[in-house]
Amino acid sequence: MDPDLPLLKALVAGEDLALNELIERHREALFSFVFRYLRNESAAHDVVQECFVRLYFKAASFKPHSTVKTWLYTIAANLSRDRLRWLERRRNDVSLDAPSASQGGQSRPVQTDASPLPSERAAEADRFTALQRAIDQLPEKLRLAVVLCALEGKTHQEAAEIVGTTSKTIELRIYHAKAKLRELLGGSLAKE
Repeated sequence: MDPDLPLLKALVAGEDLALNELIERHREALFSFVFRYLRNESAAHDVVQECFVRLYFKAASFKPHSTVKTWLYTIAANLSRDRLRWLERRRNDVSLDAPSASQGGQSRPVQTDASPLPSERAAEADRFTALQRAIDQLPEKLRLAVVLCALEGKTHQEAAEIVGTTSKTIELRIYHAKAKLRELLGGSLAKE
């Protein structure tokens, strides 16, 4: 049985404190998913907040074909897609709050422990940045499948319920996403 269903029923019955419990249970996981999809902390916070607002106002319309958690992820995925489109339209806008390139980063003390060398960390950061850029270039359906399964650790069935498709479709989307990522990264993904 869905452990969140009694809370949702309590919310529908007018017990607003049930919303607090649902938020406490799912906020961090939803934020992680949305942040990985959008790669924008402020936008991720906004989407998660809107997700719970929608949950509050639409709780009575929930049909228990899936779990409340899956329903929340579906809401978050839809809101994330909308927010991503909005962000992409404004990508070239200039922010007065963003640190300028001339400000640079803060200098950090030299570490003397057994952690990787700075050159190794830089190479790893470069590979991660390249992978993130490649994921950003994926078509929306492929990107969502990769974020849900590869980054969030959802099963193909869980991702299928969130997206509203079959697990086989998710499997195919991940296959195509990996092929596209290999193409975008010039085969360097296959080495790792």
